[in-house]
Amino acid sequence: MDTALLNGEFALDSRGMPYLITGLAELMQRAAISLKMKRASFVYSRNLGSELESIKDVEDAVHSRAELLAREAVADVPQTSLGAIKASITDEGKIKISLEIKLKDESGVVEVII
Repeated sequence: MDTALLNGEFALDSRGMPYLITGLAELMQRAAISLKMKRASFVYSRNLGSELESIKDVEDAVHSRAELLAREAVADVPQTSLGAIKASITDEGKIKISLEIKLKDESGVVEVII
C-alpha cells in the first residue's frame, strides 16, 4: 500500500483526504518515482532513482542506453515484471520513457518525461 501522488503532491479524494493505492497502480507509481528521481538524491535510500539524466547528451544509442538505465532503476520495485520500453528525445530535448509494467494478469504503461 502507498499513498497516491499527483504532480508531486498527495492525490485527494472527494473529501479532500489522501487515499491509498495498491496492486498495479502502486507498482506503476513506484516505477515512475524511480525513473524520475536522480539516483542517490534521496537521503534515506541512496539506491533509489535512475541515471537517465546522463543520456541527454548522448545522440546515438539513446534507446538502448535508456532501456538499460530504466530496467536498472525499476529493478528494486517488488513483484514487477517489465515489458516493452520505448525511449525518445522530445523536441525540447527531454527524455520520454514509456514502460510497460506487469503484475500477474494485469498490465499498464507508465510514461515519464525527464
